[in-house]
Amino acid sequence: MKLGDANFNNLFARIVAASNPDRDIDAWRVADVDWRRHRIVNWSAEISFQIETHCLSRRGREPWRLVFVHETWWEETRRKAVRNIHWVRLQSGTRKDVLKWFKTREDELDG
Repeated sequence: MKLGDANFNNLFARIVAASNPDRDIDAWRVADVDWRRHRIVNWSAEISFQIETHCLSRRGREPWRLVFVHETWWEETRRKAVRNIHWVRLQSGTRKDVLKWFKTREDELDG
């Protein structure tokens, strides 16, 4: 698994679903990581979009800060996404520490 690859994105979605099942909270905590979500939505007659940004920060030992963005664009009927992308940016810390944290969460989910 690498930051931003399909495996990472799928695991990210699993953790969000497990920790914020109704997707109704914008700030929560997963283990020792503070999780913040920001959403921008625009619906119009011709094109619509949603940009959801997740800011994760871990303090203390092996600190890091990560931004994950999910961007979706729909055509005018809003039945089909014309663009659906994810991207990740590590703002501080090491990839190794972030991936280790995510792997631990994956192991917990798989029980």
